[in-house]
Parts: sequence; C-alpha cells; structure tokens
Amino acid sequence: MTTVIAGQSVALLAQFYDFEGGTLTDLDATPSISIVSIATGATALAATTSGVTHPGMGSYGYAWTPSSSLTPGAYLATWSGLKDGSPVTAAETVTVTAPAAADATNTSPEGIWYATRDDVKTALDVKGTARNNTQIARALEDASRTVEDLCHRRFYPVQATRYFDWPSRPGGTPWVLRLNDTELISVTTLTSGGETISSDDYFLEPVNSGPPFNRVEIDLDSTAAFSSGDTSQRAISISGLWGYRNTETTVGTLAEALDASETAVDVNGAASTALGVGSILRVDSERMLVTERTQLDTGQNLGGNLTAQANSVTVAVSDGTLFTVGETILIDAERMRIDDIAGNQLIVKRGWDGTVLAAHTAGADIYAPRRLTVTRGALGTTATVHSDASTVVRWDPPGPVRQLVIAEAINTLTNEAAGYSRALRTGEGGSSERARDVNALAKRREDTYKVCGRKGRMRSV
Repeated sequence: MTTVIAGQSVALLAQFYDFEGGTLTDLDATPSISIVSIATGATALAATTSGVTHPGMGSYGYAWTPSSSLTPGAYLATWSGLKDGSPVTAAETVTVTAPAAADATNTSPEGIWYATRDDVKTALDVKGTARNNTQIARALEDASRTVEDLCHRRFYPVQATRYFDWPSRPGGTPWVLRLNDTELISVTTLTSGGETISSDDYFLEPVNSGPPFNRVEIDLDSTAAFSSGDTSQRAISISGLWGYRNTETTVGTLAEALDASETAVDVNGAASTALGVGSILRVDSERMLVTERTQLDTGQNLGGNLTAQANSVTVAVSDGTLFTVGETILIDAERMRIDDIAGNQLIVKRGWDGTVLAAHTAGADIYAPRRLTVTRGALGTTATVHSDASTVVRWDPPGPVRQLVIAEAINTLTNEAAGYSRALRTGEGGSSERARDVNALAKRREDTYKVCGRKGRMRSV
C-alpha cells in the first residue's frame, strides 16, 4: 500500500511477469492507468497512457499528484494493458491523506468572536467612530480568547480533517478512539488504516448529551475495527465538523449573486439587522466572517419632509416590506433606528448612534448598512459562487458564552478608560472611595463555566 499527501507527487509502479514467480516481461504496448475512490467509486484519474514511463523490462511507472482538495481516503490505482493480445491488469491501493496544514487552513481562532461589535456598542451606548471600533475589536478578541481558556474549549464550528494514532491498548479498549483536546459535531468520512469505516459501524459518544462528541466507538456488533495500516501514527483520519455545537438561525437572504472572490456582500434588511461585525454566517456550504459593514443605497427615497425635531418620527417610503424593525437607516448625515413599521411608514428613533438631528427633504436617498465586508471561505470551507436571494444563516454561540464575552469586553474598555485604577465613590458629593465591585463579573464567569466549561475529568491530559 502506498501513501501520499494530497497536493504532493507519488511514484506508482507496476511490474508484469511472464508467469507467477517468473521473469519480468514487456507488454504489447504502454498500459493505461486509472485511479478511483474505493469508498465512492469517484474518478480521481481517468484512464490514460500519457505520462506513463517504461523504466525497465516489464516495469511501468507514473508520477501521480492528487489535487490538494481531493477527499482523503483509499484509492485504487489500476493498470490495464495487453500481453500477446490478452488483457492483463495490475492494481494497488493508494492512501491519500490531507495536507499537514489542512486542519488549520482558515481555522485560526484569531478574528473569531463570540459577540459582535454591535453588541458591545449597544451595551455601552457609544457612538460608532473608527477609534471606538478599533478599541472594541481589540477587547472582543481578548474576551473571546479569555472565555475559551476559561471553558477549556473552542466553540466555533470548523470543517476539517484531523488525524489520530491507532488506539492500540492490549487488554484495554482498542475499539474506542478518544479525541483528546478536540471535539466533534458531525462526521463526513472516517478512515482507519486506509479503509473507510461506514457510519453504520461506529457510534459518536456521549450519545445522550452530544454534540459535542469526545470519542468514537466501533459498534461491537459489526465487523469493523480500528486498524493501523503500515504504521500506527496518524492511522485514523476523521473528516467532519469540529467544535461545540452548530446552532444556526436563518436571518435573511443575499441581495446579489456572488462569485468566488467577492468580499463585499450585499444582504437584505432582515440579514443586516441580525448580523454585526464579528458574526459568522453561512451561505450554502460556505462560511464567512463579517469584518466590517458599510452603507448601501436601499433604492427607497424619503416620501415626505422631516423636520429637525425629535418628535418627527414617521419616515414615508414606497415599500415598507423592504425594511426591518431594529434596522438603522441613514438619511443625509443622520442615522435613525426603525422601532416599528406601519404599512409604508417607518416609525423611527431620530439622531441615533451619535448623529445630529437635522431636517430632510422629500426625495432624499435612504441608505442602510447592508453591505458586509467578509472573509470568504472561513473555518475550513471553500469560497464558491452563490445565487441572488440565497439564504443567509447565522451561527449562534452559546448564550452564556456570548454574554460573558460582552461583559469581559466592557470590563476591558471601562478599565482602559481609567487606566485600570477605577474606583467607585460613595455618598453624594463625598470623596470617600471603595474598590470597584467585580462580584457580578466573577459570578458571570462562574455561571458560564458551569454551563459551557469542559470539566477536568473530560479534558485531555
């Protein structure tokens, strides 16, 4: 059996003898070689004689470079030719493994947050300036990594192939593969020793509380088994979705078709309202990270004049169904939050997000932050094309984790403002001070760990 890493070249060799145990003999002509997946029958290399070499009597070689995106697993290389007019064949199994860095491609935790910039800004009620945005992003990055460390796990979903040593335990449980510091949500393909194990022949455990799953057990009522192949190292590969849980919410649709390279993604009002900077979204099978959002012309215009008064709160539009409660719109230089929609009338909160209350003339363009700047092909997925109006799905972190990340970020921001020496005064106009009360944050940390933390007996040691 031959092993090759996807994207790298391997030399395949076939030798033909005049009879078993006899001498090498040439064929009538150059034989062809074809390669197919043993698991699915999919063609990895169509039958070809191009590139086949003849290094010596009865010997034929071919340098095969499997695509770096080829699905890991066992493949059958078959040589076909003629000897004295009669068909002859030779075959060998080739095990293709994913590139060494495949499980880390686009899966670094950097830039993956469990709350959005908008969550923190709303909690602090701060104006959205470039300075504030940068500061909040830094606090969210720190808070997300801190919560992962507290809970001893990463929560976001990653599509990847990961490798494990053959679990040989003489007198122990060789049918149990413990996943150690990784956690599994679902499996696409499981191979051991180059052989694919059917999903009917193994269990993901713990069955009653997973995902996440922390071990894979062979069904003892089957004939399957974990095997080592040529070596016990990295003998088992699992392609699937890794992480805590894949909890998703459908939030809206694309407002345009996407090619595989665009990083500016236009969405409808519903998606814009539900997403923020830091959100993880999915369109079809591709995940994306929202890194910024900018204004996009909604195609609607102000249907009547607005005065520079806080009680002038009705914005007339031609089609109210194109907007969503909670969405922020921009008219001239004033932002407004939509609090209700009555037919084609938007009921708004004026002077929102630190902008200045101003008068506006009928016919003014209405903008909304519906253009998202995203990182394409994130979390182990591949950037691809998507149709206009494709469904946009948001990944939702566990509630306690999200709340703690917001709290930790706010704690960092307020402490930064005070140089980490902030104290609370007591008494009206008094000068006495006491240490800042941190009990609420400590309680939030404790509660989050109780619900979402990986306990000591379950961690890798």
